[in-house]
Amino acid sequence: MSKTPYKVVDLFSGAGGFSLGLEEPERLNGLGNLDYEGLGFEENAFETVLAVENDDNTAETFRRNFESEVIEGDIREIESFAEWSDADIVVGGPPCQGFSNLNKTKTAELEDERNTLWRHFMRAVEEIDPDVFLIENVPRFLKSAQGARAVEIAENHGYTTVVDTLWAHEYGVPQKRKRAFVIGSKLGVPFFPEPSGESERTVEDAFGDLPKEPTGDNWHVSRQHVTDLSKKRMEHVPPGGNRTDIPKELLPDCWIDKRGGTDLFGRLWWDRPSVTIRTEFYKPEKGRYLHPEANRSITIREGARLQTFPDDFEFVGARTRVAPQIGNAVPPKLSYHLGQAIKDHFEGEESQIIPDADTEHEVFEKSFRIGEEKQAQLASFD
Repeated sequence: MSKTPYKVVDLFSGAGGFSLGLEEPERLNGLGNLDYEGLGFEENAFETVLAVENDDNTAETFRRNFESEVIEGDIREIESFAEWSDADIVVGGPPCQGFSNLNKTKTAELEDERNTLWRHFMRAVEEIDPDVFLIENVPRFLKSAQGARAVEIAENHGYTTVVDTLWAHEYGVPQKRKRAFVIGSKLGVPFFPEPSGESERTVEDAFGDLPKEPTGDNWHVSRQHVTDLSKKRMEHVPPGGNRTDIPKELLPDCWIDKRGGTDLFGRLWWDRPSVTIRTEFYKPEKGRYLHPEANRSITIREGARLQTFPDDFEFVGARTRVAPQIGNAVPPKLSYHLGQAIKDHFEGEESQIIPDADTEHEVFEKSFRIGEEKQAQLASFD
């Protein structure tokens, strides 16, 4: 099956991390000192024809960067997706806050309303009937009854469905970000890409070339109105350090006896990938978001670099509205590798289910990842 570009519907699209990696990965070439070169497909492999995004600023960000139709609104209010039944693939990351490890509710007891939005993702899949769909979420999704039910629905509609968790830094992203994915296909057994085999990209690779003093240009802006007390705390945190390095007399009462949380008020290392970039990465009290040298939190641009958004990607909104657009996104570099695997699948490549794969739920199955060693891998299985 080769009829590129394959048409994409991007649900819960956010700023467009999925679509950028699928449609325009060449925009990542030359980013920072990450040594990305040659990214892209021989032809235009994917074309996003529809994006659905509820947040107004985020929807406008998508419009500024892509030519597809954008529906700004609640997916639950879209009566039918039949108009886009010529799409080949549906992708998306239904809001995951309810499944996040930051939510301490037991997985079996999750009732967050946001967790029902996966049903509307599956409704779109049913109505569009694409050859392939791809869901991104936090790993906890693969332990939940909701994740299992999504897979059961897909299987009942004729999809062969496989799951896996991928670490972004294994695909050249300068960030240790672990996410769960579900691929469903009507073309056979789909598969995930093998790790890219690239050298590990670091924080220094991502933004070591940017001025240590934020310039205010192109989102190289840090948190404003930092108190003198916060600055004193930062001065005591070494590279790789955290709140435990701060003298007791400078700590807030709530931190003095607090256990765990070793990333709180943490400082990044130059020579390692960053931790997961979340929606409030401009607040050091939320995680390991202090610059490796400067006494400040990382800037919006530095966070975007860690997520592999190119410098010419246009974000719309105030600083506090743009940071969630970045933190919620699928890193475009990871999306590109997923796109490579999906394109190969569209063009006839199939995998096989791994017997007795260790998965989080009895209805989940894994397939062999296919990459440079795919023939040897499948041959050994046979």
